[in-house]
Amino acid sequence: MLDIVSTRMLGQCGFLAKVFSIFEDLGISVDVVATSEVSISLTLDPSKLWSRELIQQASELDHVVEELEKIAKVNLLQHRSIISLIGNVQRSSLVLEKAFDVLRENGVNV
Repeated sequence: MLDIVSTRMLGQCGFLAKVFSIFEDLGISVDVVATSEVSISLTLDPSKLWSRELIQQASELDHVVEELEKIAKVNLLQHRSIISLIGNVQRSSLVLEKAFDVLRENGVNV
């Protein structure tokens, strides 16, 4: 998972386009994306990455991080996933309670 953080993206047009153009230029497919006001968290498409040589994969990830660091702070986090919950605001506490119960029962640390 890559965590990309920049206060420069707050209210700015085109910041996401810059980020994703880096992936396009390097031919790397993004799988899941979650955004907030000043951050983008994303996972890379495992079918595209895992089919490549491990040494090439590490080099490609380093290159992605290097390019992204030109516009934002970047953290490469191994063995992480993104879970997005979309729900009714009036029922959000109930949805979150159920979701966290399931995660706890399955030993997932949040």
